[in-house]
Amino acid sequence: MFHIPLTSLAAHFGNIDIYLFDQLLKGRISKGVKLLDAGCGEGRNIQYLIQAGVKVYGADVSAEAIDKVKSMASELAPALSPKNFVVADLSAVPFADAAFDVVICSAVLHFAKSEEHFRSMVQELWHVLKPGGMLFCRLSTTIGMEGKLQQVGERMYQMPHGPVWFLADEALLREIIAEINAEMLEPLKTVLVEQERSMTTFVLRKAG
Repeated sequence: MFHIPLTSLAAHFGNIDIYLFDQLLKGRISKGVKLLDAGCGEGRNIQYLIQAGVKVYGADVSAEAIDKVKSMASELAPALSPKNFVVADLSAVPFADAAFDVVICSAVLHFAKSEEHFRSMVQELWHVLKPGGMLFCRLSTTIGMEGKLQQVGERMYQMPHGPVWFLADEALLREIIAEINAEMLEPLKTVLVEQERSMTTFVLRKAG
């Protein structure tokens, strides 16, 4: 019997978000699907996906990060167009409506500048998703951290590790989910990171 060494896992999967990896195990992301990583950074969540034959696109506000993603993609999948990766705010990504089978947005939405900005980003990700497609988001929220953080503005909080983040609460998340008429593929899942932050994952399907 052939065994894959445990030491090779990082080489195969890189630094992919474990909650996104869970979606792979559930068969919700497969070879050939068209996927947008919204807020892709330097590509930690798409390194494996590119190698696995997923038609990957990426958007990020950092031009430096996009340059690094383009370089990585050119090595892993030379046939993948560098035009797939763009510098853009997530409230205005330059892709057509209903362009993607899957949209992922990991550890990005809490960088919103306001509730209006937050809502516009979620709406934009929803617009570029095809009917029947999946939206995967992971973001910092106030869930489980009520009364433990210093609020410095409307839904803006001074985080223990330094920056000021926009933190949605459960009510706001559920309100937006209802407004876009999304089906929840899973219940909201929140992980507390000591006394520093909480990270909430939601996985939605767009009605066909």
